[in-house]
Amino acid sequence: MENVQPDLNKTLLKLRNFSFGYEITGDTYILRDLSFTLHTNEVTLLMGASGSGKSSLALCLNGLYPEAVEGIAKGDIYFNNQNLKDFPKGELAQHIGVVFQDPESQFCMITVEDELAFTLENLKVPTREMPERILEVLRLVGMENHLTTNLHELSGGEKQKIALAAVLLLTPKFILLDEPTANLDPESSIEFISLIQRIQLERNLAILIIDHQADDWLPLIDRLLILGKDGRILIDGPPEKIFNEQDQLLRDVGIFLPKAIQDNQPFYKKGSLQETKTLLTIENLTFQRNQHRILHEINLKLYQGEFVSIVGRNGAGKSTLLQLMAGIISPDNGVITLLNKPLMKWKEKELRKEIGFVFQNPEHQFITDTVMDEITYGMKLTRYAEETVSNRAESLLTQFDLQKYRYSNPFSLSGGQKRRLSVATMLDEIPKLLLFDEPTFGQDAHTTHELIETIMNLKEKGTTIVIITHDMDLADLSDRLFVIGNQEIIFSGEPDCLWQQSEIIKKAKLRLPYHLQNEFRVGVPHDSVH
Repeated sequence: MENVQPDLNKTLLKLRNFSFGYEITGDTYILRDLSFTLHTNEVTLLMGASGSGKSSLALCLNGLYPEAVEGIAKGDIYFNNQNLKDFPKGELAQHIGVVFQDPESQFCMITVEDELAFTLENLKVPTREMPERILEVLRLVGMENHLTTNLHELSGGEKQKIALAAVLLLTPKFILLDEPTANLDPESSIEFISLIQRIQLERNLAILIIDHQADDWLPLIDRLLILGKDGRILIDGPPEKIFNEQDQLLRDVGIFLPKAIQDNQPFYKKGSLQETKTLLTIENLTFQRNQHRILHEINLKLYQGEFVSIVGRNGAGKSTLLQLMAGIISPDNGVITLLNKPLMKWKEKELRKEIGFVFQNPEHQFITDTVMDEITYGMKLTRYAEETVSNRAESLLTQFDLQKYRYSNPFSLSGGQKRRLSVATMLDEIPKLLLFDEPTFGQDAHTTHELIETIMNLKEKGTTIVIITHDMDLADLSDRLFVIGNQEIIFSGEPDCLWQQSEIIKKAKLRLPYHLQNEFRVGVPHDSVH
Protein backbone atom coordinates (compact mmCIF):
# COMPACT_ATOMS: atom_id res chain seq x y z
CA MET A 1 0.00 0.00 0.00
CA GLU A 2 1.40 3.39 -0.95
CA ASN A 3 1.46 5.86 1.94
CA VAL A 4 -0.26 9.16 1.23
CA GLN A 5 1.23 12.37 2.57
CA PRO A 6 -1.07 15.09 3.93
CA ASP A 7 -1.86 17.53 1.14
CA LEU A 8 -0.91 20.76 2.88
CA ASN A 9 -1.84 22.73 -0.21
CA LYS A 10 -5.45 21.57 -0.09
CA THR A 11 -7.60 23.02 2.66
CA LEU A 12 -10.38 20.78 3.94
CA LEU A 13 -11.66 22.64 6.98
CA LYS A 14 -10.91 26.19 8.04
CA LEU A 15 -11.78 28.24 11.14
CA ARG A 16 -11.63 32.01 11.02
CA ASN A 17 -11.90 33.95 14.31
CA PHE A 18 -14.37 31.37 15.64
CA SER A 19 -15.73 31.61 19.20
CA PHE A 20 -18.38 29.55 20.99
CA GLY A 21 -20.17 29.56 24.35
CA TYR A 22 -23.19 28.06 26.09
CA GLU A 23 -26.13 30.36 26.78
CA ILE A 24 -27.12 28.14 29.72
CA THR A 25 -23.94 29.01 31.65
CA GLY A 26 -24.37 32.75 31.25
CA ASP A 27 -20.60 32.82 30.95
CA THR A 28 -18.21 34.16 28.33
CA TYR A 29 -17.06 32.16 25.33
CA ILE A 30 -15.31 28.88 26.16
CA LEU A 31 -13.72 28.76 22.69
CA ARG A 32 -12.10 32.04 21.68
CA ASP A 33 -10.93 33.44 18.34
CA LEU A 34 -9.85 30.13 16.84
CA SER A 35 -8.17 30.39 13.46
CA PHE A 36 -6.54 27.30 11.97
CA THR A 37 -6.74 25.07 8.91
CA LEU A 38 -7.01 21.27 8.60
CA HIS A 39 -5.85 19.66 5.38
CA THR A 40 -6.75 16.70 3.20
CA ASN A 41 -5.31 13.36 4.49
CA GLU A 42 -3.99 15.06 7.64
CA VAL A 43 -4.22 13.32 11.05
CA THR A 44 -4.34 15.78 13.94
CA LEU A 45 -4.36 15.16 17.69
CA LEU A 46 -6.23 17.77 19.74
CA MET A 47 -5.22 17.92 23.39
CA GLY A 48 -6.02 20.29 26.22
CA ALA A 49 -6.86 20.60 29.89
CA SER A 50 -10.13 19.16 31.13
CA GLY A 51 -12.86 21.72 30.46
CA SER A 52 -10.91 23.61 27.79
CA GLY A 53 -13.66 22.96 25.22
CA LYS A 54 -12.26 20.10 23.12
CA SER A 55 -15.53 18.16 22.75
CA SER A 56 -17.46 21.38 22.20
CA LEU A 57 -15.07 22.24 19.37
CA ALA A 58 -15.63 18.83 17.75
CA LEU A 59 -19.39 19.35 17.79
CA CYS A 60 -18.98 22.81 16.31
CA LEU A 61 -16.83 21.38 13.52
CA ASN A 62 -19.55 18.94 12.43
CA GLY A 63 -22.28 21.57 12.62
CA LEU A 64 -24.25 20.23 15.61
CA TYR A 65 -23.30 23.19 17.78
CA PRO A 66 -24.38 25.89 18.41
CA GLU A 67 -27.95 25.07 17.33
CA ALA A 68 -28.36 21.79 19.25
CA VAL A 69 -27.58 23.43 22.62
CA GLU A 70 -28.86 26.95 22.06
CA GLY A 71 -25.26 28.09 22.11
CA ILE A 72 -23.77 31.32 20.88
CA ALA A 73 -21.09 31.56 18.21
CA LYS A 74 -19.26 34.16 16.19
CA GLY A 75 -16.75 33.86 13.39
CA ASP A 76 -16.86 31.23 10.66
CA ILE A 77 -16.07 27.60 9.90
CA TYR A 78 -15.63 26.47 6.29
CA PHE A 79 -15.65 22.93 4.88
CA ASN A 80 -14.38 22.59 1.31
CA ASN A 81 -14.60 26.39 1.09
CA GLN A 82 -18.31 26.41 1.98
CA ASN A 83 -19.48 28.04 5.21
CA LEU A 84 -21.08 25.50 7.57
CA LYS A 85 -24.01 27.88 7.95
CA ASP A 86 -24.83 27.41 4.27
CA PHE A 87 -25.11 23.60 4.35
CA PRO A 88 -28.69 22.24 4.20
CA LYS A 89 -29.72 20.62 7.49
CA GLY A 90 -28.32 17.09 7.79
CA GLU A 91 -26.06 17.28 4.74
CA LEU A 92 -22.87 18.07 6.64
CA ALA A 93 -23.06 14.73 8.51
CA GLN A 94 -22.42 12.98 5.20
CA HIS A 95 -19.06 14.75 4.88
CA ILE A 96 -17.92 14.94 8.52
CA GLY A 97 -18.36 11.81 10.64
CA VAL A 98 -18.10 11.64 14.44
CA VAL A 99 -17.26 8.69 16.68
CA PHE A 100 -17.88 9.45 20.36
CA GLN A 101 -16.37 7.86 23.48
CA ASP A 102 -19.70 6.14 24.21
CA PRO A 103 -20.81 4.30 21.05
CA GLU A 104 -24.18 3.39 22.56
CA SER A 105 -25.15 7.06 22.45
CA GLN A 106 -25.05 6.81 18.64
CA PHE A 107 -27.13 3.63 18.25
CA CYS A 108 -30.83 3.71 17.35
CA MET A 109 -31.64 0.07 16.49
CA ILE A 110 -31.38 -3.41 18.03
CA THR A 111 -29.08 -5.40 15.74
CA VAL A 112 -25.90 -4.58 13.85
CA GLU A 113 -27.61 -5.06 10.49
CA ASP A 114 -30.58 -2.84 11.41
CA GLU A 115 -28.27 -0.11 12.75
CA LEU A 116 -26.28 0.06 9.54
CA ALA A 117 -29.40 -0.23 7.39
CA PHE A 118 -30.86 2.72 9.29
CA THR A 119 -27.84 4.80 8.26
CA LEU A 120 -28.32 3.83 4.62
CA GLU A 121 -32.06 4.59 4.77
CA ASN A 122 -31.22 8.13 5.85
CA LEU A 123 -29.03 8.37 2.76
CA LYS A 124 -31.96 7.11 0.62
CA VAL A 125 -29.92 4.13 -0.60
CA PRO A 126 -32.14 1.62 -2.46
CA THR A 127 -32.97 -1.43 -0.34
CA ARG A 128 -31.50 -3.85 -2.89
CA GLU A 129 -28.08 -2.20 -2.55
CA MET A 130 -27.96 -2.28 1.23
CA PRO A 131 -26.78 -5.88 1.94
CA GLU A 132 -23.65 -5.54 -0.19
CA ARG A 133 -22.71 -2.14 1.27
CA ILE A 134 -23.30 -3.31 4.84
CA LEU A 135 -21.18 -6.43 4.36
CA GLU A 136 -18.44 -4.38 2.73
CA VAL A 137 -18.14 -1.97 5.64
CA LEU A 138 -18.32 -4.79 8.21
CA ARG A 139 -15.41 -6.50 6.45
CA LEU A 140 -13.53 -3.21 6.58
CA VAL A 141 -13.81 -3.03 10.38
CA GLY A 142 -13.43 -6.78 10.92
CA MET A 143 -17.01 -7.39 12.09
CA GLU A 144 -18.47 -9.39 9.18
CA ASN A 145 -19.40 -12.27 11.51
CA HIS A 146 -21.68 -10.05 13.61
CA LEU A 147 -24.28 -9.06 11.02
CA THR A 148 -27.28 -10.35 13.04
CA THR A 149 -25.81 -9.81 16.53
CA ASN A 150 -27.74 -7.67 19.01
CA LEU A 151 -25.79 -4.49 19.74
CA HIS A 152 -26.07 -4.91 23.51
CA GLU A 153 -24.29 -8.28 23.25
CA LEU A 154 -21.15 -6.73 21.76
CA SER A 155 -18.08 -5.84 23.79
CA GLY A 156 -17.04 -2.21 24.15
CA GLY A 157 -14.44 -2.54 21.40
CA GLU A 158 -16.92 -4.23 19.06
CA LYS A 159 -19.53 -1.52 19.66
CA GLN A 160 -16.94 1.11 18.79
CA LYS A 161 -16.18 -0.70 15.52
CA ILE A 162 -19.89 -0.68 14.61
CA ALA A 163 -20.11 3.04 15.43
CA LEU A 164 -17.14 3.55 13.11
CA ALA A 165 -18.76 1.37 10.43
CA ALA A 166 -21.91 3.52 10.52
CA VAL A 167 -19.78 6.62 10.00
CA LEU A 168 -17.82 5.01 7.14
CA LEU A 169 -21.09 4.20 5.31
CA LEU A 170 -21.45 7.94 4.84
CA THR A 171 -18.11 7.97 2.93
CA PRO A 172 -16.89 11.08 4.75
CA LYS A 173 -13.66 12.88 3.97
CA PHE A 174 -13.19 14.00 7.58
CA ILE A 175 -13.71 12.01 10.78
CA LEU A 176 -13.76 13.32 14.37
CA LEU A 177 -12.80 10.84 17.11
CA ASP A 178 -13.75 12.11 20.58
CA GLU A 179 -11.80 9.96 23.08
CA PRO A 180 -12.89 6.82 21.21
CA THR A 181 -10.81 4.40 23.32
CA ALA A 182 -11.58 5.88 26.75
CA ASN A 183 -13.97 3.07 27.71
CA LEU A 184 -12.02 0.22 26.09
CA ASP A 185 -9.75 -2.32 27.73
CA PRO A 186 -6.05 -2.01 26.79
CA GLU A 187 -6.05 -4.67 24.07
CA SER A 188 -9.28 -3.41 22.48
CA SER A 189 -7.86 0.11 22.53
CA ILE A 190 -4.75 -0.92 20.62
CA GLU A 191 -6.85 -2.91 18.16
CA PHE A 192 -9.17 0.06 17.49
CA ILE A 193 -6.25 2.45 16.97
CA SER A 194 -4.61 0.05 14.53
CA LEU A 195 -7.93 -0.17 12.66
CA ILE A 196 -8.11 3.63 12.41
CA GLN A 197 -4.55 3.70 11.12
CA ARG A 198 -5.34 1.18 8.37
CA ILE A 199 -8.61 2.84 7.30
CA GLN A 200 -7.01 6.28 7.22
CA LEU A 201 -4.38 5.01 4.80
CA GLU A 202 -6.86 3.10 2.63
CA ARG A 203 -9.40 5.92 2.33
CA ASN A 204 -7.09 8.96 2.51
CA LEU A 205 -9.16 10.47 5.32
CA ALA A 206 -8.48 13.58 7.35
CA ILE A 207 -8.90 12.73 11.03
CA LEU A 208 -9.09 14.85 14.18
CA ILE A 209 -8.52 12.86 17.37
CA ILE A 210 -9.37 14.18 20.83
CA ASP A 211 -7.54 12.40 23.64
CA HIS A 212 -5.77 13.09 26.92
CA GLN A 213 -3.18 10.38 26.19
CA ALA A 214 -0.99 10.66 23.12
CA ASP A 215 1.11 7.49 23.45
CA ASP A 216 -0.83 5.03 21.30
CA TRP A 217 -1.76 7.61 18.66
CA LEU A 218 1.82 8.73 17.96
CA PRO A 219 2.38 6.46 14.93
CA LEU A 220 -0.64 8.03 13.21
CA ILE A 221 -0.51 11.75 13.85
CA ASP A 222 1.02 14.43 11.63
CA ARG A 223 0.13 17.39 13.78
CA LEU A 224 -0.57 18.37 17.38
CA LEU A 225 -3.03 21.10 18.44
CA ILE A 226 -3.04 22.18 22.09
CA LEU A 227 -6.11 24.04 23.35
CA GLY A 228 -5.34 26.30 26.30
CA LYS A 229 -7.48 26.75 29.40
CA ASP A 230 -8.66 30.10 28.00
CA GLY A 231 -10.15 28.37 24.94
CA ARG A 232 -7.47 29.58 22.53
CA ILE A 233 -4.98 27.57 20.48
CA LEU A 234 -1.84 27.48 22.59
CA ILE A 235 0.46 25.37 20.39
CA ASP A 236 0.20 24.04 16.83
CA GLY A 237 2.89 21.98 15.15
CA PRO A 238 4.68 18.64 14.67
CA PRO A 239 4.12 16.30 17.66
CA GLU A 240 7.75 15.17 18.07
CA LYS A 241 9.03 18.76 18.16
CA ILE A 242 6.33 19.96 20.58
CA PHE A 243 6.64 17.06 23.02
CA ASN A 244 10.43 17.37 23.12
CA GLU A 245 10.85 21.16 23.07
CA GLN A 246 7.68 22.39 24.83
CA ASP A 247 7.48 19.75 27.57
CA GLN A 248 7.47 22.19 30.50
CA LEU A 249 4.75 24.36 28.96
CA LEU A 250 2.66 21.24 28.35
CA ARG A 251 3.10 20.17 31.97
CA ASP A 252 2.07 23.63 33.14
CA VAL A 253 -1.27 23.43 31.32
CA GLY A 254 -2.00 19.84 32.41
CA ILE A 255 -1.09 17.86 29.28
CA PHE A 256 0.05 14.26 29.65
CA LEU A 257 3.44 13.84 28.02
CA PRO A 258 4.03 10.57 26.16
CA LYS A 259 5.47 8.05 28.59
CA ALA A 260 8.45 7.53 26.30
CA ILE A 261 9.83 10.91 27.35
CA GLN A 262 8.82 10.77 31.00
CA ASP A 263 11.01 9.51 33.83
CA ASN A 264 9.05 6.26 34.09
CA GLN A 265 8.37 6.89 37.77
CA PRO A 266 4.94 6.13 39.28
CA PHE A 267 2.89 9.04 40.60
CA TYR A 268 3.24 7.91 44.21
CA LYS A 269 5.11 5.21 46.07
CA LYS A 270 3.00 2.48 47.49
CA GLY A 271 3.10 2.08 51.23
CA SER A 272 2.45 -0.99 53.30
CA LEU A 273 -0.96 -1.37 54.89
CA GLN A 274 -1.17 0.22 58.31
CA GLU A 275 -4.26 -1.77 59.21
CA THR A 276 -5.16 -5.40 58.59
CA LYS A 277 -8.73 -5.16 59.86
CA THR A 278 -11.24 -6.78 57.52
CA LEU A 279 -13.70 -4.20 56.19
CA LEU A 280 -15.78 -6.08 53.61
CA THR A 281 -16.16 -9.77 52.81
CA ILE A 282 -17.78 -11.43 49.79
CA GLU A 283 -18.57 -15.13 50.05
CA ASN A 284 -19.77 -17.43 47.24
CA LEU A 285 -21.39 -14.57 45.32
CA THR A 286 -23.30 -15.29 42.11
CA PHE A 287 -25.15 -12.74 40.00
CA GLN A 288 -27.07 -12.97 36.74
CA ARG A 289 -29.02 -10.51 34.62
CA ASN A 290 -31.77 -11.53 32.20
CA GLN A 291 -30.86 -15.18 32.80
CA HIS A 292 -27.28 -14.44 31.73
CA ARG A 293 -24.65 -15.21 34.37
CA ILE A 294 -22.37 -12.25 35.00
CA LEU A 295 -20.41 -13.36 38.09
CA HIS A 296 -19.99 -16.81 39.62
CA GLU A 297 -18.62 -17.96 42.98
CA ILE A 298 -16.84 -14.70 43.84
CA ASN A 299 -14.91 -14.73 47.13
CA LEU A 300 -12.78 -11.84 48.34
CA LYS A 301 -11.87 -9.68 51.32
CA LEU A 302 -11.12 -5.98 51.52
CA TYR A 303 -9.00 -4.60 54.35
CA GLN A 304 -9.11 -1.23 56.03
CA GLY A 305 -6.86 1.37 54.45
CA GLU A 306 -5.85 -0.55 51.31
CA PHE A 307 -5.92 0.50 47.67
CA VAL A 308 -7.35 -2.19 45.37
CA SER A 309 -7.78 -2.19 41.58
CA ILE A 310 -10.23 -4.38 39.67
CA VAL A 311 -9.17 -4.99 36.07
CA GLY A 312 -10.26 -7.14 33.15
CA ARG A 313 -11.58 -6.98 29.61
CA ASN A 314 -14.74 -5.05 28.65
CA GLY A 315 -17.88 -6.90 29.71
CA ALA A 316 -16.09 -9.03 32.33
CA GLY A 317 -18.42 -7.89 35.13
CA LYS A 318 -16.20 -5.33 36.87
CA SER A 319 -18.83 -2.59 37.20
CA THR A 320 -21.39 -5.17 38.32
CA LEU A 321 -19.05 -6.33 41.09
CA LEU A 322 -18.52 -2.74 42.23
CA GLN A 323 -22.28 -2.12 42.38
CA LEU A 324 -22.73 -5.30 44.42
CA MET A 325 -20.08 -4.09 46.89
CA ALA A 326 -21.97 -0.82 47.24
CA GLY A 327 -25.31 -2.51 47.83
CA ILE A 328 -26.80 -0.84 44.76
CA ILE A 329 -27.81 -4.27 43.45
CA SER A 330 -28.14 -7.55 45.32
CA PRO A 331 -26.56 -10.93 44.54
CA ASP A 332 -28.64 -13.94 43.53
CA ASN A 333 -26.59 -16.07 45.90
CA GLY A 334 -23.89 -15.42 48.46
CA VAL A 335 -23.33 -12.90 51.22
CA ILE A 336 -21.64 -9.49 51.31
CA THR A 337 -20.62 -8.34 54.79
CA LEU A 338 -19.53 -4.84 55.79
CA LEU A 339 -17.97 -4.46 59.25
CA ASN A 340 -19.26 -7.94 60.18
CA LYS A 341 -22.83 -7.02 59.26
CA PRO A 342 -24.55 -8.27 56.06
CA LEU A 343 -25.29 -5.44 53.62
CA MET A 344 -28.96 -6.43 53.50
CA LYS A 345 -29.28 -5.62 57.21
CA TRP A 346 -27.88 -2.11 56.92
CA LYS A 347 -30.29 0.82 56.80
CA GLU A 348 -29.83 2.73 53.54
CA LYS A 349 -28.99 6.05 55.23
CA GLU A 350 -26.35 4.46 57.45
CA LEU A 351 -24.86 2.43 54.59
CA ARG A 352 -24.38 5.56 52.48
CA LYS A 353 -22.29 7.10 55.29
CA GLU A 354 -19.93 4.14 55.19
CA ILE A 355 -19.72 3.56 51.42
CA GLY A 356 -19.19 6.16 48.69
CA PHE A 357 -19.70 5.22 45.04
CA VAL A 358 -18.55 7.21 42.00
CA PHE A 359 -20.27 5.95 38.85
CA GLN A 360 -18.62 5.54 35.45
CA ASN A 361 -21.15 8.06 34.07
CA PRO A 362 -21.21 11.00 36.51
CA GLU A 363 -24.60 12.21 35.19
CA HIS A 364 -26.23 9.23 36.90
CA GLN A 365 -25.49 10.85 40.26
CA PHE A 366 -26.63 14.42 39.64
CA ILE A 367 -29.95 15.45 41.19
CA THR A 368 -29.78 19.25 41.55
CA ASP A 369 -29.51 22.28 39.28
CA THR A 370 -26.18 23.77 40.35
CA VAL A 371 -22.71 22.53 41.26
CA MET A 372 -22.97 24.11 44.71
CA ASP A 373 -26.32 22.43 45.43
CA GLU A 374 -24.88 19.11 44.29
CA ILE A 375 -21.94 19.35 46.68
CA THR A 376 -24.03 20.50 49.65
CA TYR A 377 -27.01 18.17 49.10
CA GLY A 378 -25.76 15.37 51.33
CA MET A 379 -24.52 17.75 54.02
CA LYS A 380 -27.92 19.44 54.22
CA LEU A 381 -29.65 16.06 54.50
CA THR A 382 -27.39 15.27 57.42
CA ARG A 383 -28.37 18.65 58.86
CA TYR A 384 -24.91 20.08 59.28
CA ALA A 385 -24.66 23.62 60.60
CA GLU A 386 -24.91 26.22 57.84
CA GLU A 387 -21.37 27.48 58.48
CA THR A 388 -19.99 23.93 58.32
CA VAL A 389 -21.80 23.32 55.02
CA SER A 390 -20.45 26.56 53.54
CA ASN A 391 -16.85 25.98 54.67
CA ARG A 392 -16.78 22.36 53.56
CA ALA A 393 -18.32 23.21 50.18
CA GLU A 394 -15.74 25.94 49.53
CA SER A 395 -12.96 23.53 50.40
CA LEU A 396 -14.27 20.90 47.98
CA LEU A 397 -14.84 23.45 45.19
CA THR A 398 -11.22 24.56 45.54
CA GLN A 399 -9.82 21.04 45.85
CA PHE A 400 -11.53 19.92 42.66
CA ASP A 401 -11.04 23.16 40.69
CA LEU A 402 -14.75 23.91 40.38
CA GLN A 403 -14.94 27.35 42.03
CA LYS A 404 -16.00 29.30 38.95
CA TYR A 405 -18.70 26.73 38.13
CA ARG A 406 -20.51 26.89 41.47
CA TYR A 407 -23.70 28.25 39.87
CA SER A 408 -23.45 26.21 36.66
CA ASN A 409 -25.77 23.33 35.90
CA PRO A 410 -23.86 20.05 36.50
CA PHE A 411 -24.97 18.78 33.09
CA SER A 412 -23.31 21.76 31.36
CA LEU A 413 -19.84 20.82 32.66
CA SER A 414 -17.22 19.06 30.58
CA GLY A 415 -16.72 15.32 31.01
CA GLY A 416 -13.69 15.82 33.25
CA GLN A 417 -15.45 18.44 35.38
CA LYS A 418 -18.47 16.17 35.84
CA ARG A 419 -16.16 13.42 37.06
CA ARG A 420 -14.50 15.75 39.59
CA LEU A 421 -17.90 16.91 40.82
CA SER A 422 -19.10 13.33 41.25
CA VAL A 423 -16.05 12.61 43.42
CA ALA A 424 -16.51 15.81 45.44
CA THR A 425 -20.10 14.89 46.30
CA MET A 426 -18.85 11.68 47.94
CA LEU A 427 -16.50 13.50 50.31
CA ASP A 428 -18.87 15.55 52.45
CA GLU A 429 -18.04 12.84 55.00
CA ILE A 430 -15.04 10.55 54.64
CA PRO A 431 -16.46 7.06 54.04
CA LYS A 432 -14.82 3.84 55.20
CA LEU A 433 -15.09 2.40 51.68
CA LEU A 434 -14.86 4.49 48.50
CA LEU A 435 -15.59 2.84 45.15
CA PHE A 436 -14.58 4.38 41.81
CA ASP A 437 -15.57 3.22 38.33
CA GLU A 438 -12.83 4.57 36.00
CA PRO A 439 -11.86 7.55 38.22
CA THR A 440 -9.29 9.13 35.90
CA PHE A 441 -11.37 8.91 32.72
CA GLY A 442 -11.63 12.31 31.00
CA GLN A 443 -9.07 13.95 33.29
CA ASP A 444 -6.05 15.96 32.19
CA ALA A 445 -2.61 15.48 33.76
CA HIS A 446 -3.15 18.05 36.55
CA THR A 447 -6.53 16.76 37.66
CA THR A 448 -5.39 13.14 37.37
CA HIS A 449 -2.49 13.84 39.71
CA GLU A 450 -4.78 15.72 42.08
CA LEU A 451 -7.34 12.93 42.06
CA ILE A 452 -4.71 10.27 42.74
CA GLU A 453 -3.33 12.44 45.52
CA THR A 454 -6.82 12.69 47.00
CA ILE A 455 -7.17 8.90 46.79
CA MET A 456 -3.81 8.36 48.48
CA ASN A 457 -4.59 10.88 51.23
CA LEU A 458 -7.91 9.14 51.96
CA LYS A 459 -6.10 5.80 52.04
CA GLU A 460 -3.60 7.17 54.57
CA LYS A 461 -6.54 8.22 56.75
CA GLY A 462 -7.87 4.67 56.73
CA THR A 463 -10.37 4.71 53.85
CA THR A 464 -10.36 1.61 51.68
CA ILE A 465 -10.20 2.55 48.00
CA VAL A 466 -11.42 0.24 45.22
CA ILE A 467 -11.16 1.33 41.59
CA ILE A 468 -12.02 -0.15 38.23
CA THR A 469 -9.49 0.93 35.65
CA HIS A 470 -8.08 0.15 32.22
CA ASP A 471 -4.97 2.18 33.08
CA MET A 472 -2.30 -0.33 34.07
CA ASP A 473 0.06 2.41 35.26
CA LEU A 474 -2.59 3.46 37.77
CA ALA A 475 -3.35 -0.17 38.68
CA ASP A 476 0.37 -0.65 39.34
CA LEU A 477 0.06 1.71 42.32
CA SER A 478 -2.41 -0.61 44.04
CA ASP A 479 -1.69 -2.71 47.08
CA ARG A 480 -3.63 -5.56 45.46
CA LEU A 481 -5.21 -6.36 42.11
CA PHE A 482 -8.25 -8.49 41.27
CA VAL A 483 -8.51 -9.69 37.66
CA ILE A 484 -12.01 -10.69 36.49
CA GLY A 485 -12.36 -13.24 33.70
CA ASN A 486 -14.91 -15.88 32.74
CA GLN A 487 -17.25 -14.56 35.48
CA GLU A 488 -14.67 -15.38 38.17
CA ILE A 489 -11.64 -13.88 39.89
CA ILE A 490 -8.73 -15.36 37.94
CA PHE A 491 -6.01 -13.47 39.84
CA SER A 492 -5.75 -11.92 43.29
CA GLY A 493 -2.47 -10.49 44.53
CA GLU A 494 0.12 -7.74 44.32
CA PRO A 495 0.68 -5.99 40.98
CA ASP A 496 4.27 -7.22 40.66
CA CYS A 497 2.99 -10.80 40.77
CA LEU A 498 0.39 -10.16 38.06
CA TRP A 499 2.91 -8.66 35.64
CA GLN A 500 4.71 -12.00 35.60
CA GLN A 501 1.54 -13.93 34.62
CA SER A 502 1.61 -13.63 30.83
CA GLU A 503 -1.30 -16.03 30.27
CA ILE A 504 -3.59 -14.11 32.62
CA ILE A 505 -2.57 -10.79 31.05
CA LYS A 506 -3.39 -12.17 27.60
CA LYS A 507 -6.67 -13.75 28.71
CA ALA A 508 -7.90 -10.57 30.39
CA LYS A 509 -6.76 -8.32 27.50
CA LEU A 510 -4.42 -6.33 29.73
CA ARG A 511 -1.00 -4.96 28.98
CA LEU A 512 2.02 -4.27 31.15
CA PRO A 513 2.57 -0.88 32.84
CA TYR A 514 4.73 1.33 30.71
CA HIS A 515 7.90 0.89 32.79
CA LEU A 516 7.80 -2.84 32.04
CA GLN A 517 7.20 -2.54 28.31
CA ASN A 518 10.02 -2.84 25.78
CA GLU A 519 8.52 -0.18 23.52
CA PHE A 520 5.55 2.16 23.53
CA ARG A 521 4.68 2.30 19.86
CA VAL A 522 1.69 0.56 18.29
CA GLY A 523 1.34 -0.76 14.77
CA VAL A 524 3.91 0.19 12.16
CA PRO A 525 6.61 2.77 12.94
CA HIS A 526 5.69 6.38 12.29
CA ASP A 527 8.32 6.76 9.57
CA SER A 528 6.59 4.11 7.48
CA VAL A 529 3.16 5.67 7.85
CA HIS A 530 3.88 8.97 6.19
